Amino acid sequence: MTKKMLIVFAAAFACMSGTAFSQGATPATLDKATVSAEVAKRTLMKSQISATVARQLVDACLEFARNQQGGPGTYAIFVLAPNGDIVDAHVMDGVLPIGAETGLLKAKTALYARTPSSAVAQRFNTVDGRLIRLDLGKEHGLAYYFVGGGLPIVVQDELIGAIGVGGGNMDEQCAYQALTKVLGPQPPLPQPQPAQPAGGTAPAGGGQAPQGRGRGQQ
Repeated sequence: MTKKMLIVFAAAFACMSGTAFSQGATPATLDKATVSAEVAKRTLMKSQISATVARQLVDACLEFARNQQGGPGTYAIFVLAPNGDIVDAHVMDGVLPIGAETGLLKAKTALYARTPSSAVAQRFNTVDGRLIRLDLGKEHGLAYYFVGGGLPIVVQDELIGAIGVGGGNMDEQCAYQALTKVLGPQPPLPQPQPAQPAGGTAPAGGGQAPQGRGRGQQ
């Protein structure tokens, strides 16, 4: 291969890399992210994340896990439809059973509250405030779980599902980066709040705050 050909090849590769890296810069549309018209006609439910996009989110989260700073992470990832059904999921090697369970609970929390699970944790940050809500939603197969890692999936102001990630030390970031890569720019994550004094409250568990707890976060 001549030097000139090498230069051309390198330029083409750089162009392709730039295109791939810019993925997520354009917001997704409902038609691109939800089930087809044919499926909607059969199920009578149009505003539901498609299996294709759900798998893309899982794959993007797995890519984040493999390349996160400090070494690869291990995560359990769940993508839910608006009715709570699992559309796609993946549990990486090394995730403990509690990590898989909490990943699903975080997705259910985001779906039930229509907001990040870390925001729920911040909103109800006292023991009493959480205790009276622990059983809410269970008759619908949903739940409140007061730890970051669950995010609603919203496209063009329409809820089409939820994603929950558990078992790792950057659960919320894994979900957030996956949504950004596949569906475009996302609203800012809830900012961590100052630690509550001991005695009457529970940890807020929001935003980046839980990440400092390492793999015990779940």
